[in-house]
Amino acid sequence: MKGKAAYTFFSILFFFLSVSVSGQTHTTGNLNDSSATSTLDQVKLLSRLCWQNREKHTEKALQYGLEAVKIAKAEGYERELATLYNYIGVIYQDYKYDVPSALTYYDKSLPISLKVNDSIEIAYVYNNLGDAFYMIGNVPLAYEYGKKSLAIFERLNNPRGIAYSYINMGEVNRINQKYDTALVYFRKAIALRQTFNDSVGIASAYLEVAQTLFRMGQTDSAKYYYRVSLAKHSQIDNKNYMAYSMQGMGDVFLKRNEVDSAYIYFDKALKLCQERNNPTGEIKSQLGIAKVMAHYRKEKEGGRILDEALLLAKKSKIIPNILKVYKAQGEFYNQLKDYKKSSENYQDYIHTYDSLFSVLQFQTLSEIKDRFQMTARLNTINEDLRAKQKDEIYSIIIILLLIIFSATLILRNRTIARLSLELKQSNQSKDKIFSIVSHDLIGPFNVLMGTSELLLEDIEEKDLEAAKDKGLLIQRSSEESYRFISNLLQWARTQRDSIKLHKEKFDISQLMHEVKSTLGNQARSKNINVRVNADQNLKVEADKNLIQIVLVNLLNNAIKFTNRDGNIDFTVEKENHYVKVSVKDDGVGIAPERVNLLFKDQTIDSLPGTNNEKGTGLGLLLCKEFVEMHDSEIHVESQVSKGSEFWFTLPLA
Repeated sequence: MKGKAAYTFFSILFFFLSVSVSGQTHTTGNLNDSSATSTLDQVKLLSRLCWQNREKHTEKALQYGLEAVKIAKAEGYERELATLYNYIGVIYQDYKYDVPSALTYYDKSLPISLKVNDSIEIAYVYNNLGDAFYMIGNVPLAYEYGKKSLAIFERLNNPRGIAYSYINMGEVNRINQKYDTALVYFRKAIALRQTFNDSVGIASAYLEVAQTLFRMGQTDSAKYYYRVSLAKHSQIDNKNYMAYSMQGMGDVFLKRNEVDSAYIYFDKALKLCQERNNPTGEIKSQLGIAKVMAHYRKEKEGGRILDEALLLAKKSKIIPNILKVYKAQGEFYNQLKDYKKSSENYQDYIHTYDSLFSVLQFQTLSEIKDRFQMTARLNTINEDLRAKQKDEIYSIIIILLLIIFSATLILRNRTIARLSLELKQSNQSKDKIFSIVSHDLIGPFNVLMGTSELLLEDIEEKDLEAAKDKGLLIQRSSEESYRFISNLLQWARTQRDSIKLHKEKFDISQLMHEVKSTLGNQARSKNINVRVNADQNLKVEADKNLIQIVLVNLLNNAIKFTNRDGNIDFTVEKENHYVKVSVKDDGVGIAPERVNLLFKDQTIDSLPGTNNEKGTGLGLLLCKEFVEMHDSEIHVESQVSKGSEFWFTLPLA
């Protein structure tokens, strides 16, 4: 027994070392059978073809998948079998519109995924189950499975899976009328998918955003996102989602009473859905056309289209589709003042809804029961596995302890190195601050004292012109000193984390005019034209005092590095739910090697201005820290001799 444990220990140790050297492992079948590797490759190839052809060649994709299932079952490739069942379920659900068959395959995939402990596949099954239950109207189960899949994907740090789960969670929140929460999930999915260039996923997420905005009554924004979705899906030739985007455009035009345009989009969408044999899409398009017929009082044509939609809904056996048609028929005849037919259809709607509610209750209880039984069966299997693995656990624990001990030593050394570097940088910053206090701040006071003595002499000699020049010099030195001290104190507060954010709603354009007025004398002394380009009553939600400090520093810098008779544009522009604030000058510009050092406290530095104005270099550091406190970033573009532009964004109130 001891010899076996030692052998196991060194076998596992060798495995860990080989993994760390190679950096990857791959699954194989029976290593002693030369045909095993080829059959596994065949299964993987068929699996890949199944998934790649699901949109444009659905039947072929299904054929590939079922063929791969036969081989995987015969050879005992359980991990691959779980994935294939999941793929086939998605094809039935999203491309053959047969949700019951999809659920059958998901139920085959889940126990195998649990048995082989494939966390990613388990998460995808949960995600697909959530999507399936959402399609048939079982929102509670859709929410539960969506939440489970998101938790697993986040634990595994799997961005693709997280993005899929975000979409499902957004759809569930939308159906529960939690529109703001839904939008957060959809936009997080877009941002995540942009990181790994998922053009298909980004396009579908834009459609979800559009549908949510439409339900919120924001038709202008919804129209914009429907157009974006249509353009993106046209690029990848996804006809189903092109149709969904067109249906959304039709809904927007109907809402605006632009009925002819609505009809064009619904008709195009209907043709695309018929081409792809998509009953849910066909029904949605037919209901849109029926609304157009109601507007034109065409009862016969509208009634015929609604009857076709009901026939198709019953054939698809998707209860939410049947409910939508009954409701649309009730609204159609009510609009035409045929209250008898309207009442009959509403009665059918209520009866079908009650039946659906009973089915969903039973389905939810049955699902919970099935999952409980499955867990019990898996617990029995796991008990047998635990008995076989007991001897190996002790060896694994020893290896883990060694790894933890090594990792602790490495982490400790890295922490010491990082703290040493931070301490060195902190000392450099402090040295720079002492330099500023001793030179840059004391210097202006020497100027003030010397110039004030000369001013007194000019006054005694009644040389008013010379006295005026001295007075202007004293004023400019005082303003510089004030800004130096203010920036230094604010920077010191940020280092102590004593500045707290106090957000309020205020007019950003008014604040920009106030800042321009504050620095008016400085601009006039160099005959610089400062132009404020901003709409009135453009309100933002931010800390007004901190933003004022940012604007003062940016405008002060622009004046400092702009030549006499130059121009500065102080601009604010609306961009969706944000405003972009920018300060652009036509001054001396910044060398490329200095641009990357502008916002780093290790390199606090300042060059003299075009009129030999002094600075501490702390102003831009304050701008960076105050802007980041608002969950934004400050940016700069500059060319030597052509000028610079600094900008950041703030949320609209």
